[in-house]
Amino acid sequence: MTDSDKEEILVLYGSQTGNSEAAAKQIATLIPEKLSKCSARHMQLDDFLEYEEAKWSRLVIICTSSYGVGQAPLGCYRFRELCDEILAKDGSNKMLDGLTYAMLGLGDSKYTTYFQNPTAIDKALTMAGATRVGTLGKADASGNQLEVIDEWIDGIFSHLEKVVAVSVSGDEAAADKLSTAQSNTRKTCMQLFPQFFENSSGSGNNNPMVLAAIFVLIVAIIMMFMQHQS
Repeated sequence: MTDSDKEEILVLYGSQTGNSEAAAKQIATLIPEKLSKCSARHMQLDDFLEYEEAKWSRLVIICTSSYGVGQAPLGCYRFRELCDEILAKDGSNKMLDGLTYAMLGLGDSKYTTYFQNPTAIDKALTMAGATRVGTLGKADASGNQLEVIDEWIDGIFSHLEKVVAVSVSGDEAAADKLSTAQSNTRKTCMQLFPQFFENSSGSGNNNPMVLAAIFVLIVAIIMMFMQHQS
């Protein structure tokens, strides 16, 4: 089976000190080994919204911590805003119905805002209709954080295996749900972060035809100038 035939699992992270990113990379590396029919990519949560335009895979894994007073860490600011918007609307439209996720949270219990960001994201995803598999990982920096991360990773694969064992190939209803989740997320992001999509329509300076026309015009002007000089 080639990589193009394998089901892709996205591993998304937000990380301030690098621990969540390291965990995400570890999980993404293990996925092809533990789940032979799957491939994986890891990226920041905000990059997923902006550059992937929220193109959800059927199964996603999220690793993130809190920063400051329960806020999002680097690479998770926009995703947290999206989740806060879902919470504000009580997840009324179930915009993520059909999505399955696993979540590993990191934090430090010496702070009163310990685990607020992972908790808010987990609550928002569930409220929006997504289904979490496995336990919500809680890796405490004031405890045995690395050990807890390794234990959570070891334990989550039995849950992931059950999800990918159910084939959705040719299942139009499942494909429609995932497509709707992407569309719903994208629409919400367009409202919250319009700058993400200013050039996504193919118009303006990013249009290849416009760029080609500008290039031809510049070449013509240069040639006319050179002829005049001669």
